[in-house]
Amino acid sequence: MKNLADKNIRYLIEFIVIISGVFLSFYLDDIRELGQKKQYKDTLIKELIITSNQDLAQLDKVISDLKDVEINIETLLVDILDGEINLTDELIATNYLAIKTTMNFSFYPLSGTFDQLISTGSFELIESIELRRLLIDNYTHLSQRNNANNRSLDDLWLSFVENVDPFIMVIPIIQDDASYIYADQEIGSYDIDHKFYLSKTFRSYLVSAKSSVSTNLDMLDVFKKNYNQIINLAENKIDPS
Repeated sequence: MKNLADKNIRYLIEFIVIISGVFLSFYLDDIRELGQKKQYKDTLIKELIITSNQDLAQLDKVISDLKDVEINIETLLVDILDGEINLTDELIATNYLAIKTTMNFSFYPLSGTFDQLISTGSFELIESIELRRLLIDNYTHLSQRNNANNRSLDDLWLSFVENVDPFIMVIPIIQDDASYIYADQEIGSYDIDHKFYLSKTFRSYLVSAKSSVSTNLDMLDVFKKNYNQIINLAENKIDPS
């Protein structure tokens, strides 16, 4: 009986050792996997800083161009306010071309790194609650608003092309090497219908464009503020080594 008890105790000890070894193996695997995830998270955060700075550069360009569009719109609105034409046809053509070709410039966030943070589970390892909140807001809520604004400006641009261009026709010079989307266009020729230029219809198009551009600028300013906060928080969470 004693031998049987000793044997059972030995089996029990061996079983405990085996189970402990299995659990220890799982535990060490989890520790190693967590360490790898944290290391990958830090890599993605560094990439996020780079892409955020690239997005800021794009934002600055779009904001600058849209502010110029506001000036172009205001120039034409002031000119037609008293029912008389004070600008030359060339200046009218210059301002109108700038409005039509620039008012639908759009901002497209580089969201690939954020998508990787989510898909790999690295997002949950970001310690800063504020950084997580800003990232979610930036790439979901603000991004959705941005897409809606871009669509509105695109639709308005199409309205200009269909309903204004036949009366204020400006033909730009197309450069053979013009490959940059934000490149300025020079006027080749123009034909201004003065009656339409002074009409309430044209004024309403300018007012709509001014409102849409202003709304987009307000949102882009929020985007810019978000990106600066994201970069600041992300840089503070990265190990300098």
